[in-house]
Amino acid sequence: MTSNELRPYEEREFRIALPAHWEQVESPGPPVALIAVEPGDGAAFRANVVVTAEDVADGHQWQRIVGQALTDHLQDYLLLDEQPAGSGTRRLFHHVLPEAGAITAEQWAWTSGRRGFTVTASAATFDYDAKAELFASVAGRFRLREGAA
Repeated sequence: MTSNELRPYEEREFRIALPAHWEQVESPGPPVALIAVEPGDGAAFRANVVVTAEDVADGHQWQRIVGQALTDHLQDYLLLDEQPAGSGTRRLFHHVLPEAGAITAEQWAWTSGRRGFTVTASAATFDYDAKAELFASVAGRFRLREGAA
């Protein structure tokens, strides 16, 4: 199994493909629907993918709220790039975790009906370039299940 092989994952509202060798971690609850992390011994930051799903009243306003939440809650947040991605938005950003150091992340955010979904993929900044293609593959395979939203 190569490090870029993907395995399907299905949930009530969505389907996505995750790195085959990554493990799922129990979600803390809504709005977090899925957490997957790369294998590791806990000594360093482990790259991860987090999917959220939540109710939204207005899709455009929700997109702004998601962006503002990153600014408000992440230490040393720096937005590197933001652009439309299909019917949603893709953000590339940097932040710092006191216990882990510099982190680079990509987030894709979409709305469908009255639901908002994010796929956020994070890696230690020094490891981001090696993971960027994998992250794009994972996000590119995110699909809503029929009748979910």
